[in-house]
Amino acid sequence: MTKLTEEDAANIEVSDRAVLTEYPLASVIMATYNQEEYLAEAVEGVLLQSVDFPIEILIGDDCSTDGTRALALRFQQEHPGLIRVIPGTVNIGLLRNYARLIRASRGAFIASCDGDDVWIDPGKLQRQVDWLRLHADTGAVHTDFDHILWRRGRWHRLREYQKHWYGRLPVPQGHVFADLLRRNFIQISTVCFRGDLARGCLDDGALQDGYSVNDWPLCLHMAAHSAIAYMPWATTLYRKVSGSITNSGYAARASVFEGQIRMIDDVCDHFSVTQADRIDALKRLYRPMLSAAFFGRDSMRFDRALTWLRDCDPAYSKSWRIRLLPLLAKSPVARCVLRRIQDRRVRNREAREYR
Repeated sequence: MTKLTEEDAANIEVSDRAVLTEYPLASVIMATYNQEEYLAEAVEGVLLQSVDFPIEILIGDDCSTDGTRALALRFQQEHPGLIRVIPGTVNIGLLRNYARLIRASRGAFIASCDGDDVWIDPGKLQRQVDWLRLHADTGAVHTDFDHILWRRGRWHRLREYQKHWYGRLPVPQGHVFADLLRRNFIQISTVCFRGDLARGCLDDGALQDGYSVNDWPLCLHMAAHSAIAYMPWATTLYRKVSGSITNSGYAARASVFEGQIRMIDDVCDHFSVTQADRIDALKRLYRPMLSAAFFGRDSMRFDRALTWLRDCDPAYSKSWRIRLLPLLAKSPVARCVLRRIQDRRVRNREAREYR
């Protein structure tokens, strides 16, 4: 018996080609890992879409240790004309899992829905595909979304997240590369993009090992080559679950910021971004990384962030609060007190915004 390579093992597919939709116009990709509790709701949100064109659903399970894979395979058996499962036998990580789904997709358009999110608007996919068909210069369309997070034993919901954060200011659209470089305002489970553009971005190096997120670099590469459109209504429920990368405490957050910093540096190099714009983008990551590393007791990332800020963001690093941080970092008591104050501020903000 021939032994499978790691790449071969990661790209095993379970599907029924005899009944599978032959020419899907849109592919819905669903990257999953240990999301047994939420996957059924995610799949149902796609199945409830009202569209006048054929679609396919690709579920990429990254070697889950719970029942996610068994559940995905059950859905494939129940909907063999729509669903393909790419289970793999080795864990390859979020970025490679997401990239393999894009490459395996067959549609002219690709929409994304993570395995713990859910589409709440049955007309989402139809409207986005219609827009892309009518606007040849647009590479992707995203929307507003509702955001829920698990706190104090129950789910809390913030409706129309983009509208809440942007207020009366419009969410950037059109040629948004410069805006997107400074802040990731695109939630990946709301996006529908052109398949050929997405595959080209992968070939261009949009997703690389070491990045901590998949949506931001992919959307940056798309924004460098095309316009990005925005629809101002919530189509998706974005769930921040306990244990997710962005919800796992200060040490994990510091690691996420470090991966984003590497990504921004790579993007700036690739697209010849000016030094001023590079610094403007990076300071928005080094500042919170400094804070996260301080509270997470990560001295290496703390020193790295502080050194960069002193060199490239002197106005910020010379403030009295930042100058005190190295001294406070040496005191476990001071760090503990400040962390409790910070945690209380976060809880109070969430109590005001999430219901």
